Amino acid sequence: MTADPAAATFAELVDTSALVVTCGPGGVGKTTTAAAIGLLGARAGRRVVVVTIDPARRLADALGIPAETADDPHRVRGLGRMKGTLDVLMLDAERTFDRLILDKAGKQAEGILNNPIYRSIAGSLSGAQEYMAIERLHQLHEAGEHDLIVVDTPPSRHAVDILTAPDRLASFFGHPVYRTLVGPSRAMARVTSTATAGFAWAVKRLAGPQIVEDTLDFFSSISGMEDGLRKRAAAVSKLLRNQDTSFVLVTSPRAEAIDEALHLNEALQDGGYPMRAAVANLVHPLPPACTIDPALVRAGSALDDQLRHHGELTALAVAERAELATLVDVIESTKHDDVVFCQVELLAQDVHALDTLAQIADALSAPAA
Repeated sequence: MTADPAAATFAELVDTSALVVTCGPGGVGKTTTAAAIGLLGARAGRRVVVVTIDPARRLADALGIPAETADDPHRVRGLGRMKGTLDVLMLDAERTFDRLILDKAGKQAEGILNNPIYRSIAGSLSGAQEYMAIERLHQLHEAGEHDLIVVDTPPSRHAVDILTAPDRLASFFGHPVYRTLVGPSRAMARVTSTATAGFAWAVKRLAGPQIVEDTLDFFSSISGMEDGLRKRAAAVSKLLRNQDTSFVLVTSPRAEAIDEALHLNEALQDGGYPMRAAVANLVHPLPPACTIDPALVRAGSALDDQLRHHGELTALAVAERAELATLVDVIESTKHDDVVFCQVELLAQDVHALDTLAQIADALSAPAA
């Protein structure tokens, strides 16, 4: 199944994609949009899994995911007409790191997993959250149990950095300090003897006598994973740029959100990532035109207050559409293929239940505004 760059509707685009990646600024409903995309796929008969990397539990709460098993695919039911299936999971970087070790470390896996240094940094290492998100994506893709994967990236102005995380982590294995730590040479022996001599007493008092030995054992044991990580990074990089992949830019009509969306649009274009849709959430509906002559309304009356409120809402809705028009113009002027634009109006209630999630899916499947 190949994503159609000229899809007329958002639902058609979801139906023809194998991977959908949502990206955008924070606070624009990106996580719920990812879940709604998954619902659209399930309605069309797809076997869908939604992966959220956002540490907030909004998606989990809305879909009823138990916290203790959030990293395992959780089947969602009670969403009405679904010809296919919908699974959701929240990334657990530490558990994903463990799976990577078991897959790539071979006979050394047990020693690494039991190493106290590994246990203290797994899931909290700088960049680990981003890399493990990509690693989890690769695991799900290779498993072949789903024909549509929806990935919800973290809310950040630099969200595209997550796409280069595999290369950044793999480059760590070429760092001179790492090479020194794993090098079985006399120089290494001198390092471990002289470098620890001055503070060995303090280290033993603060962290225990095994800390130096455990650290060296950890770095030495993972040295054989470098080639596997590099190959995995190349495979994921290709997957993210595949013709079956669709990036969806999610924003809101706020000026600051539009600015971040413009930045992400440029980053996606520069990286060669196939952006195929843009979703504007939280848009105030445009009130119908008022036919009452204000000159006939008594000042200070309840009707006068209603008319003033109507004017303010109209001005806000018009201003929001002007902001969104700027984004549309910029996207259409870039080198992206034809992009589907969707507008989701502000709901009367927050998305905290399955019925409101279904409303967003209905709005996404409507003809583009």
